[in-house]
Amino acid sequence: MRYAFLIGVARSGTSILGELIASHPEVKYIFEVHPIWELGGEGENGSHRLTELHAKPYVANWIRKWFSTQAEPGRLLLEKNPRNSLRVPYLNAIFPAGKIIHIVRDGRDAACSMVPGCGGEQWSHLKPPSWQQFFHQYQGVIRCAHAWREAISIALDDLAKVDHLQVRYEDLVQTPADVAREVLAYLELDANPEVDSFCNNIQNSTADSYHAGVQTMWYRENHSVRVQRYRENMTAEELRTVNTLLAPILQKLGYPLDGEGDLN
Repeated sequence: MRYAFLIGVARSGTSILGELIASHPEVKYIFEVHPIWELGGEGENGSHRLTELHAKPYVANWIRKWFSTQAEPGRLLLEKNPRNSLRVPYLNAIFPAGKIIHIVRDGRDAACSMVPGCGGEQWSHLKPPSWQQFFHQYQGVIRCAHAWREAISIALDDLAKVDHLQVRYEDLVQTPADVAREVLAYLELDANPEVDSFCNNIQNSTADSYHAGVQTMWYRENHSVRVQRYRENMTAEELRTVNTLLAPILQKLGYPLDGEGDLN
């Protein structure tokens, strides 16, 4: 069986990239099968953080069996799931031959986009180990920035130990055809005109734009562009706080700290 798994912190572009890959006729696409993965139980503090220790033989066998019933001869089975960015050792223990694609996004933009899902009275996105502490101590975009930092740090540490392909949301938005070629090559899939056509759906402007799947439930009409939307969504004080919090990881990922309110 050929399996691939698309992961990334919530609101980092997993849905649109998943649909792009799914436009290839040799791919069968599955959207976030949470109950199957969560057979391994909860992580620390009720989080989604699972390790290879949670992949007990009966759990791993059951998950493999379920996925095998979804697979089709000659097709690649792709599942996308942001929560699995906190479960890379668990995922790798169950599917050691599975291909992993990790999409990253500027944490300032991701935090702004996460606000409707976990910046208020509910927490609907992935839960890193400290999520309850963040929930009680912070709110809004500051809370989401803390969640993004912990989640991306865990993912990057885990992924350093396994083979994977990392792509950037900003590249996907600005040059989707280039990202598509890179991803298809990694998945050992030939170029396809249906994928090329889907790339035309992806744009930086939010006006009259395409939205992936159920993602409109998290979308808000409060920004005109996707890349560097934080410039429209954060106050100068919020931006200073978030830049201070995220500076080391943003710089590690190659995101410059420039613009009004940013660090020098």
